[in-house]
Amino acid sequence: MAIRVPGKRARRGHVQSTKRSAVAVLQLTAMVDMFTVLVVFLLQNYATTDQILPMPEAVELPQAKTVKELAPSNVVVITEQNVLVNETKVATFALVKESKDWMIVEVEKAVKNLIEEGEEEKLRLGAQIQKAVSEAREGESPEDLVDEFRKITIQADSKIDFLTVKKIMYTVTEAGIYEINFAVVKKPEEIGGLDL
Repeated sequence: MAIRVPGKRARRGHVQSTKRSAVAVLQLTAMVDMFTVLVVFLLQNYATTDQILPMPEAVELPQAKTVKELAPSNVVVITEQNVLVNETKVATFALVKESKDWMIVEVEKAVKNLIEEGEEEKLRLGAQIQKAVSEAREGESPEDLVDEFRKITIQADSKIDFLTVKKIMYTVTEAGIYEINFAVVKKPEEIGGLDL
């Protein structure tokens, strides 16, 4: 007796062909939900990436063993050619290095402009928003209460002499900056004499 393929049988024992419909209905609601979750996930991960400061090609940052993650702030970049404040050239490196005075007038003007803009923005906020922010900050430490426009990050090339960096630090402090941070690159850890 022959083995037959299972399926519907006609009256005389022959197998009927079963054709299935090739039309499928696409569920868009589930796909939109999936893409929404994917976009939110990618945005959250993008917000926590390591690089939050623009890195000029002309700057090779010094290395450090202990690092702390920087918050976004205004940036002073010191290259071997120029001094930039938020990507705007304000002075040449030679001018800063050769200056006998600690105060670099061009850098001071640029930083004071940043502070004035920050103060104006702060005054434009409504009283309700200021009150809500001050209430939210009550639990923070005093260091966290410094206005964002009063903080600055210095990106100095590793070949720049410390006296030049010190002049910039003095200038931005005198201009009204309360907190200075330095951008560095974390040193690779060594285990048993091997770099990781």
